[in-house]
Amino acid sequence: MKKYSLTCLLFFFINLSFSQSTSTSYKIKAEYLYGNIIPLSDRIKTMIDKPVMGAEFALEYQTVGERSWHYFLNFPIVGLGTTWLNLGNQEKLGDAFVIYPYMNFPLLRNKFFCLSIKAGAGVSFLTKTYYNTNKDANGNTLPSLTGTNSAIGSVMNVYFAGGGNLEIPLGKGFSLSAEYTWNHMSNGSVIAPNEGLNLLNSLIGIKYSPNYQTYRIPQQREIRHLTRNFTTEIIASGGIRQLYYQDQKFFPCGSISIAEFYPITNYYRMGLGIDAFYDGVFGEVNASSVSSENETKYIRTYITSDELKNKLRAGISWQHELIIGKLTAGIHIGVYLYNPVKYLEPVNKTTNKLVDPMPVKGIIYSYDINPNSKDNGEDGWLYTRASLKYALTKHFFASIGLKTHQQKAEFIEWGLGYRF
Repeated sequence: MKKYSLTCLLFFFINLSFSQSTSTSYKIKAEYLYGNIIPLSDRIKTMIDKPVMGAEFALEYQTVGERSWHYFLNFPIVGLGTTWLNLGNQEKLGDAFVIYPYMNFPLLRNKFFCLSIKAGAGVSFLTKTYYNTNKDANGNTLPSLTGTNSAIGSVMNVYFAGGGNLEIPLGKGFSLSAEYTWNHMSNGSVIAPNEGLNLLNSLIGIKYSPNYQTYRIPQQREIRHLTRNFTTEIIASGGIRQLYYQDQKFFPCGSISIAEFYPITNYYRMGLGIDAFYDGVFGEVNASSVSSENETKYIRTYITSDELKNKLRAGISWQHELIIGKLTAGIHIGVYLYNPVKYLEPVNKTTNKLVDPMPVKGIIYSYDINPNSKDNGEDGWLYTRASLKYALTKHFFASIGLKTHQQKAEFIEWGLGYRF
């Protein structure tokens, strides 16, 4: 299910990118990569050994005005990249192989250089995961995160890229390319463990345009602006995830979102949404005094019964989205208004019971999301969503969202929406 969905996502992006960019103005790119893994937790820090090194090869197309959004976004460059990464610890982390579509959005462009913002998403394949680095002599998986790859439990993962790109023409179709990017690999908590890997990478290399003699920088002209109307959207989404790496169970997740948007510019819109979430993992019982088929060794929350109220959350979100033709991509920032789970965390590591005294928790309160903290951490009052939507008809659209609490993914939302 997860592999099928991620593969569909990748080919959806490839189709979107290259079907809307028919120009023969293309370039071939080859870059050397050098970077580092960001140590966001003590477990990640113990796995870091050497710097990350690798290479990236890509095919890039220059949009020239086939669609109105080309003009609105200053003629972005559409690319399909393949990347190899040596993650600096062959025993625990191994290598990563990536394929992902991306776009470079020019900020400054002239005959001397082009400075762009880069954004992309695709799939990554890891040669080392928790399940092939944590086995005994008989091939059995050990119930421990110590001394192994505790960051990721799946071979196939999503891949995000964001940063800056600088291109300097050298002559006769060649140009110098330099990038500085943030990259992220994880599976959205579909398979535990899923702490994920975050990297900061520098890239430098060469681009070559085979048709450089006819390659032209596109020129702006006046075109019709988008109609500025309020838009209402309703999305129903679903997904699955695991709670804890020792339990090996899958749980259903879902959400319903209603939002009102208004386009501030031809390529950016802002909205206010109401979100309701269902997360089946919060029916797992982890109180040692209770005998249940739903028992778990997870102690970040203290749940003593399987109740629907613990699986529900609701909040409001401030939504920001970029308009790219039929595609919208954005970041949603939300605050929980209903969140019974907050009274079931954090759990004291020594007693495996709720922290006593329990802090006062209003809508906004102090919390620590780090699971390695003194009291096992908690999700808190803030949630975010990385969102992608693609119009199927005038009213219906497909959507995918990655819901997170800071850097910690909760689940991937696969959805269908209606716009009116």
